Amino acid sequence: MLVAATVMWGCGFTWAKAGGDAINRFTGQGQGALIGPVLLLAVRFVGAAILWVALVPSTRRGWTWDATWRGAVVGLILSLAIVLQHIGLDRTTEAVSAFLTSLTIVFVPLIQAVFKRRLPSPVLATGVVVAAVGVYLLLGARFDQFGWGEALGLACAVGWSVYILAVDAWGRQQETWRFTSIQFIVCGLVMTLFCLTLPGGAAALGNLDELLLQPDIFWNTLLMTLLATAIAFALLNRYQPMLDPTRASLLYMVEPIVASIFAWVMIGRGQTVIAMIGAGLILLANVLVEVLGRRGESSGREESLRNADFGMRNER
Repeated sequence: MLVAATVMWGCGFTWAKAGGDAINRFTGQGQGALIGPVLLLAVRFVGAAILWVALVPSTRRGWTWDATWRGAVVGLILSLAIVLQHIGLDRTTEAVSAFLTSLTIVFVPLIQAVFKRRLPSPVLATGVVVAAVGVYLLLGARFDQFGWGEALGLACAVGWSVYILAVDAWGRQQETWRFTSIQFIVCGLVMTLFCLTLPGGAAALGNLDELLLQPDIFWNTLLMTLLATAIAFALLNRYQPMLDPTRASLLYMVEPIVASIFAWVMIGRGQTVIAMIGAGLILLANVLVEVLGRRGESSGREESLRNADFGMRNER
């Protein structure tokens, strides 16, 4: 399920960049203006919140103060991370933005090590190292041309890592659909308020119906709302708490590979040979963790069963 969500997010980089550019063109704000990505975020999260509240009965009942404030905090973290990502995406390519976001594989275990004193297993640590090398190669094996887009993508990776850990900490304690809808509501409100502070933002919101009649804006926004938001984030909030957050981060590293392939298929933006080698290393890291990690878990369970059996025989 997490891989399915990651595929939707990977495709979403192309939809988000195309939709944001189309909004900037239509509003006359020019390429790179903030109104494009921020308005797109406002519409997709408000739309996703309306969908969940309308279609899922559990989102309309059982609200408590504890669930509300936890969901609101996670929603604020998500708002910061995702607005950094989308503004950065307007200033770099889909693939590079996705690759930088995937640096959560480095930041998640580092944050855990510093604040929770919880180091990853040897297999997981090996996967992190291999995946980090893969990300470096995907970036063209060079960091000397970092601009604002790349810097914002790196900041997004830190924010996204905090979001992953917050969902891991609180997601198990909350009803999934209500917890997800609170995040959507908070993120939608934050982006709408942010949009109102931008040049042309109030006018764009006032002409939203006219904006959404434009095919480039309508279809990209619809795909972002349904797939990359309503469905993908629900899957994350439902299934990520079942895994170690570092292991979940490794699965999310499929995202830049999907983003690269989808951008190449849809708009012909391809990757170099060295970048494809990096993609292969990311896949290898996932295989290492999934195969060796599961083997280690199986061995641990078998040893526990043998010890338990030995103890029972001694008692008899």
